[in-house]
Amino acid sequence: MAGPTTFPSVKRFIGFAKETTPGTPVAPVAYMPVTKFDWNDKPTWLDDKGLRGVMADDSFNVIQGVQLGEIDFEGPVFADELGYLIGNIMGADDTTGASAPFTHKFSLLNTGGGQPTTHTVTQYYMAEPTHQARQFSGTCVSEVGFKFNAESELLTYTAKAASWVSNVAAATPTATFTTAKPLPSWQSVLGIAGPASGGTQVLTVASGEFNFKRSLKPYFTAQNSQNPYIIQRGGLTADWKLSFVAADETPLTYMRNNTQPQIQFILNNGLTLANALVVQVDMAQAAFTEAKPNFGSEAVMFDCTGRCVLNTTNIGTSGGYGPATITLQNAIAASTYV
Repeated sequence: MAGPTTFPSVKRFIGFAKETTPGTPVAPVAYMPVTKFDWNDKPTWLDDKGLRGVMADDSFNVIQGVQLGEIDFEGPVFADELGYLIGNIMGADDTTGASAPFTHKFSLLNTGGGQPTTHTVTQYYMAEPTHQARQFSGTCVSEVGFKFNAESELLTYTAKAASWVSNVAAATPTATFTTAKPLPSWQSVLGIAGPASGGTQVLTVASGEFNFKRSLKPYFTAQNSQNPYIIQRGGLTADWKLSFVAADETPLTYMRNNTQPQIQFILNNGLTLANALVVQVDMAQAAFTEAKPNFGSEAVMFDCTGRCVLNTTNIGTSGGYGPATITLQNAIAASTYV
Protein backbone atom coordinates (compact mmCIF):
# COMPACT_ATOMS: atom_id res chain seq x y z
CA MET A 1 0.00 0.00 0.00
CA ALA A 2 1.31 3.44 -0.93
CA GLY A 3 2.13 5.77 1.93
CA PRO A 4 0.52 9.15 2.45
CA THR A 5 1.47 12.01 0.14
CA THR A 6 3.95 14.49 1.61
CA PHE A 7 6.18 17.20 0.19
CA PRO A 8 9.74 17.53 1.57
CA SER A 9 10.72 21.08 2.47
CA VAL A 10 14.34 20.56 1.41
CA LYS A 11 13.35 20.06 -2.26
CA ARG A 12 12.17 23.67 -2.57
CA PHE A 13 13.96 26.23 -4.74
CA ILE A 14 13.28 29.79 -5.87
CA GLY A 15 13.82 31.72 -9.08
CA PHE A 16 13.83 35.37 -10.16
CA ALA A 17 12.96 37.35 -13.27
CA LYS A 18 12.40 41.05 -13.91
CA GLU A 19 8.96 42.13 -15.06
CA THR A 20 8.01 44.32 -17.99
CA THR A 21 4.65 45.20 -16.44
CA PRO A 22 4.43 45.26 -12.63
CA GLY A 23 2.25 42.39 -11.43
CA THR A 24 2.36 40.42 -14.70
CA PRO A 25 4.23 37.20 -13.82
CA VAL A 26 7.14 35.96 -15.89
CA ALA A 27 9.02 32.66 -15.83
CA PRO A 28 12.21 32.55 -13.75
CA VAL A 29 15.53 33.07 -15.52
CA ALA A 30 17.87 32.80 -12.50
CA TYR A 31 17.85 30.62 -9.41
CA MET A 32 19.41 31.63 -6.09
CA PRO A 33 20.00 29.05 -3.34
CA VAL A 34 18.37 30.11 -0.07
CA THR A 35 18.39 28.80 3.48
CA LYS A 36 14.97 30.30 4.27
CA PHE A 37 11.97 31.23 2.16
CA ASP A 38 8.72 31.94 3.99
CA TRP A 39 5.66 33.43 2.33
CA ASN A 40 2.18 34.35 3.38
CA ASP A 41 -0.87 35.25 1.30
CA LYS A 42 -2.73 37.83 3.40
CA PRO A 43 -6.28 38.80 2.50
CA THR A 44 -8.11 41.39 4.52
CA TRP A 45 -11.43 40.21 5.96
CA LEU A 46 -14.61 42.27 5.92
CA ASP A 47 -17.07 41.45 8.70
CA ASP A 48 -20.83 41.82 8.46
CA LYS A 49 -21.93 42.62 12.03
CA GLY A 50 -25.24 44.25 11.25
CA LEU A 51 -27.66 43.70 14.14
CA ARG A 52 -30.20 40.96 13.52
CA GLY A 53 -31.94 40.67 16.90
CA VAL A 54 -29.81 37.83 18.30
CA MET A 55 -27.54 37.59 21.33
CA ALA A 56 -24.30 37.07 19.37
CA ASP A 57 -21.38 39.26 18.45
CA ASP A 58 -19.77 37.18 15.70
CA SER A 59 -20.05 38.10 12.03
CA PHE A 60 -23.06 37.07 9.99
CA ASN A 61 -20.86 37.09 6.89
CA VAL A 62 -17.09 37.06 6.48
CA ILE A 63 -16.21 38.51 3.07
CA GLN A 64 -12.78 38.47 1.53
CA GLY A 65 -11.30 41.87 0.81
CA VAL A 66 -8.08 42.94 -0.92
CA GLN A 67 -4.96 40.77 -0.81
CA LEU A 68 -1.22 41.12 -0.52
CA GLY A 69 1.68 38.69 -0.43
CA GLU A 70 4.53 38.78 2.08
CA ILE A 71 7.96 37.18 1.56
CA ASP A 72 10.78 36.67 4.06
CA PHE A 73 13.99 34.97 2.95
CA GLU A 74 17.72 34.65 3.58
CA GLY A 75 20.83 32.75 2.57
CA PRO A 76 24.50 33.00 1.60
CA VAL A 77 25.40 35.79 -0.80
CA PHE A 78 26.00 34.77 -4.40
CA ALA A 79 27.57 37.74 -6.17
CA ASP A 80 25.68 37.10 -9.40
CA GLU A 81 22.11 36.38 -8.23
CA LEU A 82 22.26 39.05 -5.49
CA GLY A 83 21.73 41.75 -8.12
CA TYR A 84 18.01 40.98 -8.37
CA LEU A 85 17.47 42.00 -4.75
CA ILE A 86 19.75 45.04 -4.87
CA GLY A 87 18.32 46.29 -8.14
CA ASN A 88 14.80 45.91 -6.76
CA ILE A 89 15.37 48.00 -3.64
CA MET A 90 17.75 50.64 -5.10
CA GLY A 91 16.50 50.94 -8.66
CA ALA A 92 19.53 51.99 -10.73
CA ASP A 93 22.21 49.70 -12.18
CA ASP A 94 25.04 51.36 -14.11
CA THR A 95 26.87 48.49 -15.80
CA THR A 96 30.30 48.66 -17.37
CA GLY A 97 32.27 46.05 -19.29
CA ALA A 98 31.99 44.63 -22.80
CA SER A 99 32.44 41.05 -21.58
CA ALA A 100 32.75 39.21 -18.30
CA PRO A 101 33.48 40.30 -15.69
CA PHE A 102 30.85 43.03 -15.75
CA THR A 103 30.71 45.69 -13.04
CA HIS A 104 27.26 46.65 -11.73
CA LYS A 105 27.09 49.81 -9.65
CA PHE A 106 23.72 49.97 -7.89
CA SER A 107 22.49 53.31 -6.63
CA LEU A 108 19.28 55.06 -5.67
CA LEU A 109 17.05 55.75 -8.69
CA ASN A 110 16.20 59.46 -8.64
CA THR A 111 14.82 60.04 -12.14
CA GLY A 112 11.19 59.86 -13.27
CA GLY A 113 8.87 58.51 -10.61
CA GLY A 114 11.79 56.86 -8.79
CA GLN A 115 10.10 53.45 -8.90
CA PRO A 116 12.49 50.51 -9.36
CA THR A 117 11.79 47.45 -11.51
CA THR A 118 9.48 44.81 -10.03
CA HIS A 119 10.29 41.12 -10.17
CA THR A 120 8.49 37.80 -10.20
CA VAL A 121 9.73 35.39 -7.55
CA THR A 122 8.86 31.74 -8.16
CA GLN A 123 8.94 28.98 -5.56
CA TYR A 124 8.89 25.33 -6.50
CA TYR A 125 7.52 23.38 -3.54
CA MET A 126 5.51 20.47 -5.02
CA ALA A 127 2.32 20.96 -3.00
CA GLU A 128 0.70 23.01 -5.79
CA PRO A 129 -0.98 20.32 -7.92
CA THR A 130 -0.83 21.91 -11.39
CA HIS A 131 2.78 22.96 -11.89
CA GLN A 132 4.21 22.36 -8.39
CA ALA A 133 5.12 26.04 -7.99
CA ARG A 134 3.70 29.40 -7.00
CA GLN A 135 4.71 32.81 -8.28
CA PHE A 136 4.82 36.14 -6.48
CA SER A 137 4.48 38.86 -9.09
CA GLY A 138 4.90 42.58 -8.56
CA THR A 139 7.51 41.85 -5.88
CA CYS A 140 8.90 44.96 -4.18
CA VAL A 141 11.78 44.51 -1.72
CA SER A 142 11.48 46.47 1.51
CA GLU A 143 14.64 45.27 3.30
CA VAL A 144 18.01 43.82 2.34
CA GLY A 145 20.71 43.29 4.93
CA PHE A 146 24.24 41.87 4.63
CA LYS A 147 26.08 40.28 7.53
CA PHE A 148 29.69 39.17 7.86
CA ASN A 149 31.76 37.53 10.59
CA ALA A 150 35.39 36.90 9.69
CA GLU A 151 35.78 34.09 12.23
CA SER A 152 32.89 31.83 11.39
CA GLU A 153 30.53 32.88 8.59
CA LEU A 154 29.98 33.33 4.91
CA LEU A 155 28.72 36.70 3.77
CA THR A 156 24.95 36.28 4.18
CA TYR A 157 21.84 38.29 3.41
CA THR A 158 18.32 38.66 4.73
CA ALA A 159 15.45 40.18 2.74
CA LYS A 160 11.77 41.07 3.07
CA ALA A 161 9.35 41.94 0.29
CA ALA A 162 5.71 42.57 -0.55
CA SER A 163 4.01 41.26 -3.67
CA TRP A 164 0.72 40.53 -5.27
CA VAL A 165 -0.95 37.50 -3.74
CA SER A 166 0.61 34.30 -5.10
CA ASN A 167 -0.60 32.66 -8.30
CA VAL A 168 -0.06 29.22 -9.80
CA ALA A 169 3.01 29.11 -12.05
CA ALA A 170 2.25 28.83 -15.75
CA ALA A 171 4.73 25.95 -16.09
CA THR A 172 6.79 23.71 -13.84
CA PRO A 173 10.17 25.43 -13.35
CA THR A 174 13.42 23.55 -13.92
CA ALA A 175 16.25 25.10 -11.94
CA THR A 176 19.71 25.77 -13.32
CA PHE A 177 21.72 27.03 -10.39
CA THR A 178 24.62 29.44 -10.44
CA THR A 179 28.10 27.92 -10.60
CA ALA A 180 29.44 30.80 -8.51
CA LYS A 181 30.44 30.01 -4.96
CA PRO A 182 29.38 31.99 -1.88
CA LEU A 183 32.01 34.23 -0.36
CA PRO A 184 33.71 33.70 3.03
CA SER A 185 33.78 36.75 5.27
CA TRP A 186 37.50 36.48 6.01
CA GLN A 187 38.34 37.45 2.40
CA SER A 188 36.93 40.92 2.93
CA VAL A 189 38.80 44.17 3.52
CA LEU A 190 37.36 47.29 5.11
CA GLY A 191 38.58 50.84 4.84
CA ILE A 192 37.65 53.91 6.87
CA ALA A 193 38.39 57.51 5.87
CA GLY A 194 39.62 56.25 2.51
CA PRO A 195 39.23 53.37 0.02
CA ALA A 196 40.21 49.95 1.31
CA SER A 197 42.48 49.57 -1.71
CA GLY A 198 45.20 52.20 -1.32
CA GLY A 199 43.47 54.09 1.50
CA THR A 200 43.19 53.56 5.23
CA GLN A 201 42.58 49.84 5.61
CA VAL A 202 41.30 48.87 9.05
CA LEU A 203 42.48 45.48 10.34
CA THR A 204 40.41 45.41 13.54
CA VAL A 205 36.81 44.90 12.32
CA ALA A 206 35.69 41.38 13.29
CA SER A 207 32.06 41.44 12.17
CA GLY A 208 29.37 43.73 10.91
CA GLU A 209 26.28 44.30 8.83
CA PHE A 210 24.89 46.74 6.27
CA ASN A 211 21.14 47.27 6.10
CA PHE A 212 19.02 48.89 3.39
CA LYS A 213 15.35 49.59 4.03
CA ARG A 214 12.61 51.06 1.88
CA SER A 215 9.09 52.04 2.82
CA LEU A 216 6.30 50.42 0.80
CA LYS A 217 2.66 51.39 0.54
CA PRO A 218 0.17 49.27 -1.45
CA TYR A 219 -2.65 51.31 -2.96
CA PHE A 220 -5.93 49.51 -3.62
CA THR A 221 -8.38 51.17 -5.99
CA ALA A 222 -11.84 50.56 -7.46
CA GLN A 223 -10.64 48.43 -10.38
CA ASN A 224 -12.53 45.19 -9.66
CA SER A 225 -9.36 43.50 -8.45
CA GLN A 226 -8.13 42.30 -5.08
CA ASN A 227 -4.56 43.11 -6.12
CA PRO A 228 -3.08 46.57 -5.53
CA TYR A 229 -3.07 49.23 -8.23
CA ILE A 230 0.56 49.82 -7.27
CA ILE A 231 2.93 48.98 -4.45
CA GLN A 232 4.46 52.42 -4.11
CA ARG A 233 8.10 52.65 -3.10
CA GLY A 234 8.98 55.40 -0.68
CA GLY A 235 12.35 56.59 0.58
CA LEU A 236 15.48 54.45 1.02
CA THR A 237 17.57 54.43 4.20
CA ALA A 238 20.87 52.71 4.97
CA ASP A 239 22.48 51.88 8.31
CA TRP A 240 25.29 49.66 9.55
CA LYS A 241 26.92 47.91 12.51
CA LEU A 242 30.62 47.15 13.00
CA SER A 243 32.45 45.41 15.86
CA PHE A 244 36.06 46.57 16.34
CA VAL A 245 38.83 44.94 18.34
CA ALA A 246 39.95 47.93 20.41
CA ALA A 247 43.45 48.73 19.23
CA ASP A 248 42.75 52.28 20.45
CA GLU A 249 39.75 54.59 20.94
CA THR A 250 39.39 55.56 17.28
CA PRO A 251 35.81 54.23 16.91
CA LEU A 252 34.78 56.16 20.02
CA THR A 253 36.50 59.27 18.67
CA TYR A 254 34.56 59.02 15.40
CA MET A 255 31.34 59.07 17.40
CA ARG A 256 32.33 61.74 19.93
CA ASN A 257 33.65 64.09 17.22
CA ASN A 258 30.87 63.27 14.72
CA THR A 259 33.58 62.70 12.12
CA GLN A 260 31.35 60.85 9.61
CA PRO A 261 34.18 59.15 7.69
CA GLN A 262 33.96 57.20 4.48
CA ILE A 263 33.49 53.43 4.92
CA GLN A 264 34.21 50.96 2.15
CA PHE A 265 33.73 47.19 2.39
CA ILE A 266 35.12 44.92 -0.34
CA LEU A 267 34.78 41.15 -0.54
CA ASN A 268 36.63 39.63 -3.49
CA ASN A 269 36.97 35.97 -4.39
CA GLY A 270 40.50 36.65 -5.64
CA LEU A 271 39.92 35.26 -9.13
CA THR A 272 40.35 37.05 -12.45
CA LEU A 273 38.60 37.32 -15.80
CA ALA A 274 35.11 35.83 -16.09
CA ASN A 275 35.35 34.13 -12.68
CA ALA A 276 35.92 37.33 -10.72
CA LEU A 277 33.30 37.97 -8.03
CA VAL A 278 33.18 41.13 -5.96
CA VAL A 279 30.68 42.56 -3.47
CA GLN A 280 31.44 46.14 -2.49
CA VAL A 281 29.59 48.61 -0.26
CA ASP A 282 30.52 52.30 -0.34
CA MET A 283 29.32 54.86 2.19
CA ALA A 284 30.84 58.31 1.60
CA GLN A 285 29.49 59.71 4.90
CA ALA A 286 29.02 57.18 7.70
CA ALA A 287 27.78 58.79 10.91
CA PHE A 288 28.79 56.85 14.05
CA THR A 289 25.74 57.14 16.32
CA GLU A 290 26.92 54.71 19.02
CA ALA A 291 30.34 53.34 19.99
CA LYS A 292 29.78 51.11 22.99
CA PRO A 293 32.69 49.36 24.76
CA ASN A 294 32.20 45.61 25.03
CA PHE A 295 34.06 43.81 27.82
CA GLY A 296 32.39 40.44 27.34
CA SER A 297 35.28 38.65 25.64
CA GLU A 298 39.04 38.31 26.09
CA ALA A 299 39.83 41.48 24.12
CA VAL A 300 38.11 44.82 24.62
CA MET A 301 35.77 45.58 21.71
CA PHE A 302 33.85 48.57 20.45
CA ASP A 303 30.36 47.74 19.11
CA CYS A 304 29.45 50.58 16.78
CA THR A 305 26.23 51.46 15.00
CA GLY A 306 25.58 54.21 12.54
CA ARG A 307 23.66 55.43 9.56
CA CYS A 308 24.49 56.81 6.16
CA VAL A 309 24.26 60.51 5.37
CA LEU A 310 22.81 61.47 1.99
CA ASN A 311 25.53 62.77 -0.32
CA THR A 312 26.32 63.45 -3.98
CA THR A 313 29.13 60.89 -4.16
CA ASN A 314 27.11 57.69 -3.64
CA ILE A 315 25.00 58.17 -6.76
CA GLY A 316 24.73 56.81 -10.29
CA THR A 317 23.75 58.31 -13.62
CA SER A 318 20.31 59.25 -12.25
CA GLY A 319 22.02 61.88 -10.11
CA GLY A 320 20.56 63.50 -7.02
CA TYR A 321 21.59 62.31 -3.56
CA GLY A 322 22.11 58.79 -2.25
CA PRO A 323 23.05 57.12 1.05
CA ALA A 324 25.36 54.41 -0.32
CA THR A 325 26.18 52.36 -3.39
CA ILE A 326 26.61 48.62 -3.82
CA THR A 327 28.85 47.28 -6.54
CA LEU A 328 28.85 43.71 -7.86
CA GLN A 329 31.36 42.23 -10.25
CA ASN A 330 30.26 39.05 -11.98
CA ALA A 331 29.55 37.42 -15.34
CA ILE A 332 26.01 38.86 -15.63
CA ALA A 333 25.48 41.26 -18.54
CA ALA A 334 23.81 44.68 -18.45
CA SER A 335 20.01 45.05 -18.32
CA THR A 336 19.55 41.71 -16.55
CA TYR A 337 18.56 42.90 -13.11
CA VAL A 338 16.55 46.10 -13.76
